[in-house]
Parts: sequence; C-alpha cells; structure tokens
Amino acid sequence: MIPAAWYAPLPSFLWQVALHSSIAGVVLYGWARHLRLRSGRSKRHLLALLLVVPLLTAAIPGRTSLEFRERRAWLDSGRLLAMPLVAGARAYHLVLLVGAMMAALTIWQEVLPALRRSGARRGEAPEPLVGLARGFPGWERCEVSLSRTDAILLATGGWPRRPRLIVSRGTLARLGDAELAIALRHEHAHWQEGRWARSHALFVVRLLQCYNPVALWTFREYCLEVEIECDAAAVAGRDATPLTRTLLAVYESTDRRDVAARAALRRRADVLLGNDRLDDDALPLATILAAAATLAAILPWIV
Repeated sequence: MIPAAWYAPLPSFLWQVALHSSIAGVVLYGWARHLRLRSGRSKRHLLALLLVVPLLTAAIPGRTSLEFRERRAWLDSGRLLAMPLVAGARAYHLVLLVGAMMAALTIWQEVLPALRRSGARRGEAPEPLVGLARGFPGWERCEVSLSRTDAILLATGGWPRRPRLIVSRGTLARLGDAELAIALRHEHAHWQEGRWARSHALFVVRLLQCYNPVALWTFREYCLEVEIECDAAAVAGRDATPLTRTLLAVYESTDRRDVAARAALRRRADVLLGNDRLDDDALPLATILAAAATLAAILPWIV
C-alpha cells in the first residue's frame, strides 16, 4: 500500500512533476537524437520546455481525484509506486531515496558554493582591469573585485543595473591580455539579449524541482548551451584562438576527477574549433510550439 501522504496535494504534485518530466525527457531526448540536433537556439528552447511544461501539466486541478484516476487517466502511476522490490521495500521508497539524494546534491553543489562565494573576502581589482570591464556597454557601474585564489576564475553576479565581476589572481597571472579581454567579453555576453533574465528564471524553476534528476540534468545542459552561445557572441567577427587558449588553460587547471566540467569545456572547444557547429535554426519556432502543445495535451492524462 502507498502511504496516504502520497495523495496529499503537495507530495502528489511533486511526484506528478517528476513523472511528467521523465516522460517528456525521454520523448524530447529521443527526438533530438533522431534529428541529430546541434547546439543552438532550438536546443535551448527544447531544454527550457522540458523544465517548464511539467510544472504546468502537473498543476491542472482535478487530475488526482479518484474518479479521474479510475475512469479517465491513461496511466495511474500509483500502481507503479506500490510495486514491491526487495526486503519489503516498494517502488515509492526508491523514489523517495532518489529525490532526497538529488535535493542533497543541489544543496552541496549549488547552494553552499554560492553562499561561500558570496561570503568570501575579495581584494580590490587593478585599475586597468576595472577600466577594461567598465568599457563594455551596460557595465559602466560594474563592481570588479579580485579573488585571491590561484585557480583560473571569472564569474559574474549581481543584478542587471549593478553587475558584479569576480576575477581571480590566478586568471591575471596565467592569461595574456588577448585571452583576458576575450574572457571578459564572454562574461559580458551573459548580460546581453536577455540571457541573464532567462537563466535566472529557469534556475528558480530548477530549484522548485531540486529533487528531480531530470530537471538537474536539463538545467545543466541549458547552462552549457548558454556558455556555447556566449562563446559565439564573444568571438563574433574576431579570431577565436584567444578564447580557445583560455578554455584550454581552464581545462588543464580543472581537477581530473571533475569529469563533467572537463567534458563541458571539451564540448565548448569543439564548437569553437569547428569540429561541431551552432545551428540556431535547426527547428522552426512553430515546430517547437507544436511540440509544447502536444506535451501539454498528453501529459495531464498520466497521473
């Protein structure tokens, strides 16, 4: 039997979001693989779709009623949750374990590092660096600070009207003028064309699903696609060699055990070197909207 708490509004909603997210993820991933979808605007749209649509389809009222489950739903996942596994455990125990692990992973890898960065002591940045950063449009009031770490680090934060740039001591020591300039151009690209607002809005959506492994993977893929987009914006009309050298320097300074970060850097370098290419128009917007409408029509019937 499934505990009565699973039928309470909040637990039921959280489970429905994860269920719809998993089904939509399999469908969209298979579709993207079939199309051999490249990095670009279309892929970012599909990833954003996968983050947002399950929250909407799971929130439709009346879906969790007994009458809907028995007479109208195509699939009642409650029966799947009650399936026995081993030693008296049931499927919902496994679901709870995975959800708790994903929530802990989110806190450990995203929340705590962000708190440590915000509370870290930083020194005053050199005037040439401040002048270079504030020379970008919209960054006239940018707050520039110097991190004392020896690792290569460039990060932005703050708000659109008061951006904040953090550059590490290791960055200034290991990057030449051309590499530093293109790296700053990349960071500035994050604040152009609404990228900052979209990324932060989707981060909130992702935090609402901190227990959901599909949402964790989807948001990280979206962030990687944004990094690739900002790389392209940084080198538009310019030589890509300095940025490629920068990515190589970051790759070499990254811990070999951080497989995910090194893989992301390799993928970005592949796009810059032309081994892979951007394709913003791989799918017409009408096709993506049709996919969203199809998912929104089908997923509510799975409870």
